Amino acid sequence: MFRSKQIRTAIVEGVCDKRFLSQWVSAGAPIRFDGFDGKSLVNLAYTKSRMKPYSDFDFLCFFADIDFDVIVKQPLINHPCYIYNAFCFEEDRLYYNDLETYLINTTAFEKVLVNLDVDVNEADSLRKRLERASRVTGSLRAADILVQRANGLRLSVLNGLEIRSFFNSRDITFNEDELFKALPRWSNYREYTDDLIEVAKRLDRELPTDWSLSRGHDLTEMLALYLEHHGQRGMAAEKLELMLRLACERSEFQRSPMGRRLATLGIAAMEPQSKASEG
Repeated sequence: MFRSKQIRTAIVEGVCDKRFLSQWVSAGAPIRFDGFDGKSLVNLAYTKSRMKPYSDFDFLCFFADIDFDVIVKQPLINHPCYIYNAFCFEEDRLYYNDLETYLINTTAFEKVLVNLDVDVNEADSLRKRLERASRVTGSLRAADILVQRANGLRLSVLNGLEIRSFFNSRDITFNEDELFKALPRWSNYREYTDDLIEVAKRLDRELPTDWSLSRGHDLTEMLALYLEHHGQRGMAAEKLELMLRLACERSEFQRSPMGRRLATLGIAAMEPQSKASEG
């Protein structure tokens, strides 16, 4: 595609990433999207791209979430064509762990609430409650990586987490004690669940910065359960994520770490609206 038509390829984690990024790409820009099977595939494609003969051609770019890589000290890929959502290499700063968490902290969140007939004045309160609740699940997910690595385990200790079972959808709170008691029931390694809880509590203490332990898909699932409880029948995390992507403002995206990096690749419509209209 590149050698014959000069069309570059963006490797992304999933279809939702393609949909989000496509709205910021100039009409007719010579770029296509591929990947769609998770972060491991994005990283594998990047590794292969640094080998001959592919390394001789500048035809690929990559997009991925940080997830908990910073927390668990997983080395990051620092390359101009590898773009992490909400991480800035120039500032060496992690803003958010993933795209959904970033969007909840933009005006897109207020716009979604308004469209769901929720008082926009509740936005900050909802954010605070979502952040606190997501620390419970996020600390366990990050701890799971660390405990599995430290003990050379083949499988996850946590073995998944059913949020609905321990989540109070009335006020966005978690029954943390009941969750911890229940962990051995479905863990792959019951003997390591105490270690899992201990590491999760340590992470919660050592990482007090807001959103540092938040996972976007947990946030949207919690918000969907809350909205469903308060009258939005059939609300689902996937629907909320779509609404957030569509509600994202161009100007906010331009200022984001991924927006700035995308602009440097020369494939994005990053001009101010007034300039575009003058043309």
